[in-house]
Amino acid sequence: MGRKKWQIDTALRLWRLTHWAKRLGGATPFRQAAGLIASDRAFRGSFIPVDESIEIPTSVFAPRQLIEEYVTRACNRTIIDFCPCRTGRGCSDYPTDLGCMLLGKGSMDVDPGVGRRATVEEAMAHVDRALGLGLLPLIGHLRVDKVVFGIGDFSKLLTVCFCCRCCCVLRSEMGNLVRAYPDSLVRLEGLTVAVGDGCTGCGVCVPACPIGNVSLSRGLARIGGACLGCGACASVCPRDCIEIRMEPGAAPAEDLRRRVESGVDIEG
Repeated sequence: MGRKKWQIDTALRLWRLTHWAKRLGGATPFRQAAGLIASDRAFRGSFIPVDESIEIPTSVFAPRQLIEEYVTRACNRTIIDFCPCRTGRGCSDYPTDLGCMLLGKGSMDVDPGVGRRATVEEAMAHVDRALGLGLLPLIGHLRVDKVVFGIGDFSKLLTVCFCCRCCCVLRSEMGNLVRAYPDSLVRLEGLTVAVGDGCTGCGVCVPACPIGNVSLSRGLARIGGACLGCGACASVCPRDCIEIRMEPGAAPAEDLRRRVESGVDIEG
């Protein structure tokens, strides 16, 4: 059985210490600890942009469909009753009771006081609530969830996080993560992000990028080659001129299976 609610609550009360841990992150013990959680073996994932303005060919899975495929295939679905990131940081912009979703046999280890098992319909209703609030889904194989929730078999676990830009550890630390482990977080195959007509060079999108990949060049926004396709820049553009597209012939579902599911079984 997984960790009790009081154990997780105790850890969340210490959340403020992460500020000091970040300052000490250059010290060897902290690098080693971070590596156990965020290395290529322990972390593999992709953000799933869900903005309605995304241009998607009819032959390509829509972002919500990608999530639904995993939810349907999983032998078990457990919805966590709270978001550790938003709870730990006292989020005031998004609900703290909207937690992540764990898929696969490993999710059965979650303590009943921490999360609840869900049907496919209940799980997708949870997904739709998160998407309706503008939270950004991330599908990944995250060792930190094994540690936090006390999961026994990491190979039987897949996570769907619903990230906010203000509290999510993955989003706030994304730049450090991809610099240290460049293969851990990868843009979906066939997904493109580009600046279209109408850009005035206001610069709002520049600080919005969690990895510092957006800049201004000759008075216009420029998306760099390291883009992860999270859509943060598009979500803040006041003129809606940053375009996110799925290219014809793209196979994002197969791409996710190849990368995220390597060594993971959520069906049995």
